[in-house]
Amino acid sequence: MRGTFKGMRKGGLVVAVAVGLAGVAVPAEAKPVRPAVAGDVNGDGRVDVIAGLPLLKVKGKSDAGGVVVYFGGAKQVSTQGRVVTLAAPVARENLGRVLASGDFDADGYADVLASARKKLVVFRGSPTGLRGADAKVLSWPVTEPAMAAADFDGDGYGDVAVTGSERIVVLRGGRSGLRVAGGLANGAPRFGADLAAGDVNGDGRPDLVATEHRVALPDPVGPQRITVVPGSRAGLSLTRAWSITPTERAARDLAVADVNGDHRADLVRITSTEGENFRVLVQLSQGNGFAPARTVATGDDYYPANVALGDITGDGRADLAVHISAEGDHDWALLYAGTATGVGAQPIRRYAHDTYETRYGTSLRLADVRGDRRADVIAGLPGVYGAGALEVLPSGAPGGAQRLGLKTPGGLGLSQPS
Repeated sequence: MRGTFKGMRKGGLVVAVAVGLAGVAVPAEAKPVRPAVAGDVNGDGRVDVIAGLPLLKVKGKSDAGGVVVYFGGAKQVSTQGRVVTLAAPVARENLGRVLASGDFDADGYADVLASARKKLVVFRGSPTGLRGADAKVLSWPVTEPAMAAADFDGDGYGDVAVTGSERIVVLRGGRSGLRVAGGLANGAPRFGADLAAGDVNGDGRPDLVATEHRVALPDPVGPQRITVVPGSRAGLSLTRAWSITPTERAARDLAVADVNGDHRADLVRITSTEGENFRVLVQLSQGNGFAPARTVATGDDYYPANVALGDITGDGRADLAVHISAEGDHDWALLYAGTATGVGAQPIRRYAHDTYETRYGTSLRLADVRGDRRADVIAGLPGVYGAGALEVLPSGAPGGAQRLGLKTPGGLGLSQPS
């Protein structure tokens, strides 16, 4: 899920992107002892609330950006936000617009990969949160790339697939963190416009799911393939990849997770036709293909903008959260239950605040921040003036909602890890 956002530096290493057209295998590293769960930056066993601050002013530099972390807790999330930025911020770089998390160096603390203007930044986790002093900076040809993090090769180190120039670039984890390990290209000029990771074929390793281009009216919209790239010991490669070409013309956001409990990740996506007729579609995995699409009812007045998946009830099935974009930025989010036959057709909960211009749910994440093996809903409320907030709903229950904010405006709520 992603929201919509209309050389060498201190503390980092600039790395040029030059990769091949197919997955490139690199020598395996020694298997780590205890990698952290993705999103657990302080290594306490609970996922932390992580959000981008792309509008944050740093050292007098407007919109330089950064990342904030609120530690997860058994009863509630810490209200103290720990902000990390680059040591040498640059104005209007909007650091933190897109985020991904994983334990890329397997040291027991999850790390965060954040986008900025023409660069990516890796912040390492530690007992006190993310570290900015030794951040690694990679030059990048795409300012707002899609990202999907998972251990695609099963070596214990987190990896990330990131949109590059006319291809998907694979960043492979290791003892020294992320490094460029190869690329995936299928001839489409915008391969990897949207990315998601999950075990689609049920072999125990996460796979990569990618679309080819994002619609930008008034550009013409043609059929849009969705490609599944299986994970393997050698990493990601198009050798065993397969694709579907839906009858719907455009995929605007996607997520994958096991919604029916059969141990295979299913596909959820938002589609539209020429900027209209927005729908949320669910397709169950069949291992080497997807079942026909089923429509999830979201109402006819406004349109679904992004989706997130996670197991709210602890029943082994992922539930679905959908952000609905409405007139006047008076948005809301809907929650649907995962069932044995797929996602329920009607929502079981609605989240909103009867306040003008909250943009509720602009970013959505379902993650276990309390450590009870049930996902909690984390909704972004960026508003329209940059102050913003996050709302944490334990196990999706509106009654126990916790509000998180910052004293300094920074665009809180615009982005979270997918």
